[in-house]
Amino acid sequence: MKEKLRDFIKNKKIISYLIVICVSMYVCIPLCSKYADISTDDGIQHIYRLIGTFSSLKEGNLFPVIMAEFCNGFGYSWNIFYSPLTAYLPLIFKIFTSSFVICLKLFIFTTILLSGIYMYKLVFRITKNHIASVISSILYISAPYHLTDIYNRVAIAELATFTFLPIVFIGMYDLFKENKKSYYLSFGAIGLTLTHNVLTIYTAIFCLIYIIINYKKINKNIIKTVLINILIILLYTSFYWLPLLEHYFATTYEVFIPERMFNTNTLMKSKLSTLDLLLGRKWGINLYLGLPIILGIIFTFIYRKKIDIKVRPYIVIFLSFGIASLIMTLSIFPFEYLPSFLRMIQFVWRMLIFASFFLSIVSGITISIYIQKSDKRKALLAIIFVMYIFVVVNSSKQMTKIPFNEEKYLEPIPVSSKTLKVHAGCATFEYLPKKAYSNLDYIKTRNSNAIIISGEADIINENKNGTKMTFEVNNIKDNVTIELPYIYYLGYNATITDEKGNVIKLKIKESENGFCMIEVKDIESGTINVTYDGTTMMKISYISTLVGIIVLVICIYKINIMW
Repeated sequence: MKEKLRDFIKNKKIISYLIVICVSMYVCIPLCSKYADISTDDGIQHIYRLIGTFSSLKEGNLFPVIMAEFCNGFGYSWNIFYSPLTAYLPLIFKIFTSSFVICLKLFIFTTILLSGIYMYKLVFRITKNHIASVISSILYISAPYHLTDIYNRVAIAELATFTFLPIVFIGMYDLFKENKKSYYLSFGAIGLTLTHNVLTIYTAIFCLIYIIINYKKINKNIIKTVLINILIILLYTSFYWLPLLEHYFATTYEVFIPERMFNTNTLMKSKLSTLDLLLGRKWGINLYLGLPIILGIIFTFIYRKKIDIKVRPYIVIFLSFGIASLIMTLSIFPFEYLPSFLRMIQFVWRMLIFASFFLSIVSGITISIYIQKSDKRKALLAIIFVMYIFVVVNSSKQMTKIPFNEEKYLEPIPVSSKTLKVHAGCATFEYLPKKAYSNLDYIKTRNSNAIIISGEADIINENKNGTKMTFEVNNIKDNVTIELPYIYYLGYNATITDEKGNVIKLKIKESENGFCMIEVKDIESGTINVTYDGTTMMKISYISTLVGIIVLVICIYKINIMW
């Protein structure tokens, strides 16, 4: 037993993982409090999104994209437009709890832990040094912007992005080492795509630059690996991007209107100064690098000759990427002149996620060089880290004076004249059709019945339950156009059963109010049935995703053949 314990203690990898786990648990301690408020900023939207997605699943929808209770019961969709991973994965924790808030907290902890583990894996791949890998992991976990995302902004999508960035670059590292585990690139890119669209684009740009820098190493095997990874990524994520494209071409939704998702004035106001990066607090949130990362950057220049010659190219690349990310947050950088798809980042200080990532790698490596020959330096560093993490966590955490009450969030707030711009459950209504957004007053006052907007008929025996509805139409004169009490999203289906029992499919169009609309003609009476079954493209996309999963599994098990 003593020998096993001794071997366990000597196992540097196990000890390293234990340290990462302990630091992850430490930074999440405030989340355990019943006074911890994760409804601030983006948090309330994610809480409602979980509630809406869960309700859709309980309703039996194969495609849980419509939150039927939202927007006064007319249905609102997050999951068609907003990357879906953060709507589905937290619900796994419903196995252990009935609380959506606890589900979200458990998901937050999971993202922090995994971000630390994969950062450790990445740096260890580069350096084969446990100390450097652990330090980089700690710096990454406790980066001020990382903790700001947890406690101030409750930016769940960005938190998940922290997890997938190291996975992507493990894949990039393995790619040029022709390592058999280059499927990490697929895992990371799939996670990013299903988490945060805009940050995925920026990550792709960094990866492209990384490939260009290593162009001399490119050969047929690397090209083949990249193409296979791209195929897997496209197939695996098709359940998200194919329906998204389908809606893009169907009608104009607010989210697709140029500059709807960002404001140039806000973009410019979000720029930082050099002083902000050193010790600043802007917009009530921590937007600075932190002392350990700053020390690491300084040590990079002091100990540049002591860096392992095999590691130096990575130091240069990641230091350049990190500094470039910092420059992009400053007032001197002309962010407002970038293409609109890059300005969709909304706030330039979001580039701190990349700065935190790249500079944590560099700093962890160079700090390990600083402490490697002195126990006093190790002790001093440990003290600095403990104090630093304590200060950053306590300056970031958001607490309420009374215990957090989840019950008040279980019912969506009605859209009314008192509804604020950022409406709980619908954010800024950016996922409405343009026509519906232009007629918010109509949404506020409309009843939940089917409405005849042209022609004459009698509507009786209406029964509406979520995305399912039935009603009878009698005494139809000529043609009649009926607006359904559902906001226009693709995937609704309507049929009418006539007096002879014939079932006729009705085409659903968009009304002038941005609602679903049907036209009934050549029938005197019948029973109309409305359901949400998804589109043919959605069904194809799910099959495509299944194919992507199968291909990835085959690649992992047959890796010697394919890669």
